Amino acid sequence: MTAVDDDFLPTEPSGRLERAELRDDVPAALRLGAILAVVGLPLGALWALLAPVVHVVALPGGGSGSPAGEADHAFDAVAIHLLLVASYGVIAGAVAWRRRHRRGPVVLVALVAGALLGGWLCGRVGAMLAWAASPVPVLVDPAAIGTAGVPGAPVPAVLTSLPPSPGPWWIALVAGLGAALAYVLAAIVDGHEDMGRDTG
Repeated sequence: MTAVDDDFLPTEPSGRLERAELRDDVPAALRLGAILAVVGLPLGALWALLAPVVHVVALPGGGSGSPAGEADHAFDAVAIHLLLVASYGVIAGAVAWRRRHRRGPVVLVALVAGALLGGWLCGRVGAMLAWAASPVPVLVDPAAIGTAGVPGAPVPAVLTSLPPSPGPWWIALVAGLGAALAYVLAAIVDGHEDMGRDTG
């Protein structure tokens, strides 16, 4: 066989991960997924501290209403949860990418699964830890809370607060999406077939 023939023969692409290397990645990937899931617990506690409660005024006779701007707090609580889990996912993806000796599809799968579970736990723990203030007696103007009444004639009422809600369960998908995007974009920017994996 000539040297010219050698140049045109198909060769095994360099940089491919072997099955043995992928199997070796499984324990580290499982640890990464477990750590990411556990991080969702304090993240939920942080959300419970940051999320605003919604104040509700209960009037005599069974009427109720919310002061101006209070209805927006329900949206604020969901938005804070969304931003927390999105940031968590992106940071998790960046941290996983820094582990050069374990870069690969196994770590990517564990990263996404761990971020999804962590984001879901964040919402559940946050909902359990969300607090509501004790009812307090107040004097309110019924017109100020959107109910019928003569402006300027305050009436006794009870001010209560509803605990914030983290929103629907599928917000956890944002954590997995953020983690996957951060990891895949880093691999694209790296440009190597083996993703710059350190084999040493």
